[in-house]
Amino acid sequence: MEYLHEVEIKTLLKASYEYGNREAHLALLVMYATGTRVSQALKLKGVDIIPDPATGGYKIRIVRAKRGTTRSFRVFVSPNPILDMSALIDLAKQRGTSALFGGLSRQYLHKLIKRFATEAGLHVGMVHCHNLRHSTAMRIMERTQRIGAVSGYLCHTDPSAAYTYVKENDGGYADKAMAAVFAEG
Repeated sequence: MEYLHEVEIKTLLKASYEYGNREAHLALLVMYATGTRVSQALKLKGVDIIPDPATGGYKIRIVRAKRGTTRSFRVFVSPNPILDMSALIDLAKQRGTSALFGGLSRQYLHKLIKRFATEAGLHVGMVHCHNLRHSTAMRIMERTQRIGAVSGYLCHTDPSAAYTYVKENDGGYADKAMAAVFAEG
């Protein structure tokens, strides 16, 4: 499986942040934080960023992830601007029922991620949007050592999709694993 190490992800996100296209940066950040596919991220609407009464923060609602169920993920707030998702909240309020990342298409985001990879000094042939999903899986696996946590976080319905997937309640380990990534800045 091709994935980017944590330092490579941060370098890529830094390049996207410095490029100045906030929508593209936020889209990549959402894809990495939630493990969603590019098509899922680009289908998000402003109304999919919802208040979380339990924490006082916000969540990203991914509706019916590929053959799965609707799932919510935390909007991470980080002191590190390249990992801070708080701008997503204002963008969502502006967009309402319109596409959250309205100016982006799969093709354009693909071109941008290649550009960001070049700027970050990464091997361009090894960096594409789906790498973010693989990288999310690896962060969760590294921190939890639980394939069930990976499979649950990525909303897999087919056990073979996460190797030897075993349906289990991960006790929130996957959510805590990704929260730790964003807390480290």
